[in-house]
Amino acid sequence: MIKIIYKIKPIFILIFLLLFSFLMYFPGLHGDYVFDDIANIIDNKKIAISALDYENLKSAWYSGDAGPLGRPISMLSFALNYYFTGFEPFYFKLTNLFIHLINGLLVFIISLKLFQWLSHQYQRIPLQSAVYLACLVSLIWLIHPLNLTSVLYVVQRMTSLSTLFGLFALAIYCFWRTRAITGLNTIFALCGVALSLLASILSKESGILFIPLIYWVELIIFQAKNLQFQPIYIKKIKLIHMLWGGVIAAGLIFLYLLPPYLNPVNFTRRDFTLDERLLTESRVIFYYLKMTFYPLLSDLSLYHDDFTISKSITQPITTLYSFAGLLGISLACITLFKKHPMLLFAWGWYVVSQLLESTFISLELVHEHRNYFGIIGFIVAAVYYIAQIKNKKIQPFIYILSAIYIANLAWTTWQRSEIWSNLVDHAVYEAAMHPQSDRANYQLARIYMKLMQNEPNSQQKMHYAQLAQHALNKAKKSYIPANGAWFAELHLASYLGNPVSQQTINELIWRLEYKPFQNSNVSFLSTFSNCQINGFCKVPHEQAISIIAAGLDNKGIDNRLKSEIYKLLTQYFVGVISDFKKGEEFMQHAITLHEDVNGRLLFSQVYRLQGKLIEAKAQLQRAKEIDTSRVWAKEIAIEQRNIDNAMLTGKRANHES
Repeated sequence: MIKIIYKIKPIFILIFLLLFSFLMYFPGLHGDYVFDDIANIIDNKKIAISALDYENLKSAWYSGDAGPLGRPISMLSFALNYYFTGFEPFYFKLTNLFIHLINGLLVFIISLKLFQWLSHQYQRIPLQSAVYLACLVSLIWLIHPLNLTSVLYVVQRMTSLSTLFGLFALAIYCFWRTRAITGLNTIFALCGVALSLLASILSKESGILFIPLIYWVELIIFQAKNLQFQPIYIKKIKLIHMLWGGVIAAGLIFLYLLPPYLNPVNFTRRDFTLDERLLTESRVIFYYLKMTFYPLLSDLSLYHDDFTISKSITQPITTLYSFAGLLGISLACITLFKKHPMLLFAWGWYVVSQLLESTFISLELVHEHRNYFGIIGFIVAAVYYIAQIKNKKIQPFIYILSAIYIANLAWTTWQRSEIWSNLVDHAVYEAAMHPQSDRANYQLARIYMKLMQNEPNSQQKMHYAQLAQHALNKAKKSYIPANGAWFAELHLASYLGNPVSQQTINELIWRLEYKPFQNSNVSFLSTFSNCQINGFCKVPHEQAISIIAAGLDNKGIDNRLKSEIYKLLTQYFVGVISDFKKGEEFMQHAITLHEDVNGRLLFSQVYRLQGKLIEAKAQLQRAKEIDTSRVWAKEIAIEQRNIDNAMLTGKRANHES
């Protein structure tokens, strides 16, 4: 069988594995947006560009608010998707799939270069097998079910696009290191690596991890040796010693830069402390490893908010076991480095890949896409060691097991893809597999509410309403419930024409005031406020105001979020009660706490609606001044026209009188 495979040209194998991977994901392309796709894509009006001109593209470039850099390249890619295909999710997911396939090709190229080098250096695998082993690595990575969320969860293009540029940088580096080094190709290589890394970081901040990953490949694979596998010296000092010294120096720099991230204030809007996060992540790593080597459909999920938080080193006891396991694996890999360097390579690659999102930064605890490029090292090492098995009795058995394992990966990915192809099936499945997940149950309730609204049969409509209420009750009793279920109950009661439960209102106000105030609360409050303004929601005004304002008394809320709440209060008082005086007061609070273009535009609108056009123009002028990148040029132009029209109308009225 192996001899037959060796007779097939690698290009045909590559084409086959790309087509096969495409087919595995194809059912899921017909699914809808999930989780925070709507908030990041549909609700981001700056993505909906109308022309490929400088102003539109720049507006899209600066439209992101995720991470410290805004991830502009990813946002621009979403805008281009919209321009050519609209907001149809199929084409957004299709673009993600093509990015994934390109990444698979890059994984092939990198693996090929590594296997060729290892074949020359250690002579444990035949050189002619390197290209076929690289194809195998690419196939396993492409169809691994753990990577599905980076393809079908649209907003995670940020991860896959960042990985594309990062892998491209690594591929350039590997090409450069495995050729005769000249001044010219060194300049081209360094420029290519630098530009690719920059693009990776501007797609998502985790792209910065490809810098230490390239360093790691040099340290463990190339080992600072030339093409004759002789140590490279710089002024009589071995380069490898300098590189290991660089690891120590990087560690010291890391410790120096670390303290600001350890401030407990960073965790006030989380349901865990810094200590609890670090303890929990030790178990999360082993959860990831389980899904990497033994992926079960029941474990794999879009939602992992039901993962138990470690309260101490022994609560739960698996925390202690996890720390011991991490230490044991690290020591074993270091001890076996001389005989089995690929073990340390794979483990180190994975550890580096988790440094940003699974350590001390105040992020959510578990997400599958954090393993997207992290599992590559394990696959390369596994294929490398399996290829070294020469025992004729064991070899067929290993090959059969490997084939079954790969087939199971493909089957699991295809099953997930089928589940993701239907929003209702997906929601039911997630809630069934993760009954303690607030998000899974809340999403299921939202789906039932949509079905209820679209159902003409009154009896079936009530059935959906009951199912929605049941899912909301489960969300409220989940491991760590957010506030979505309480807000959804307000919408459900209003739709059914039922009186809103006073208990629901009281609980919601208390939770907004005393529970960690997460960013999602602003979105919930905004939706609720608009629902009230449009007259759909029927919560009495005093109680509605109490709900919107409750977060202002939350001790963990920052000025930016307080400012957003004051903006919502402004919109509510102006839109529902027509109390412009209060609206002005709230807007003054909002811009004092956190001045931004959106706030100044809203303030301008409040003045304009009252006919205070001079004050409105002053607010608009301030909006122009702080919009240094001209990201809000469209909105500012619209408000300018509205003010001009209002002034013209006023002049006509005066003239007629």
